[in-house]
Amino acid sequence: MLVKVGTIIENEKWKIKIFAPPKEHDPAHVHVIAKGEKAEVKISLVTLEVIGSTQFSVRAVKGIIKYIHENYEYLWKCWEALHGKNEKTKSKASFEKSR
Repeated sequence: MLVKVGTIIENEKWKIKIFAPPKEHDPAHVHVIAKGEKAEVKISLVTLEVIGSTQFSVRAVKGIIKYIHENYEYLWKCWEALHGKNEKTKSKASFEKSR
């Protein structure tokens, strides 16, 4: 799979980005950048939780996580293409069990 670095997918609200090593590292995560405002958040692909702080509202973060979940397989394949295979066994399966 050929994957570009940077914006992987986007919609009318957000750009979802994955960066390559050595700048990026585990745990697997994506960067979500708002279009038209100054807000950014990192979301773990392992737990689908926020990493660090964000300027997004709680409601916006819930929408972002839902969007990531809907596109999870593609995002995970992109992460693996750039970083190699790693901790998927703990990721979506444990997330879905916890919901």
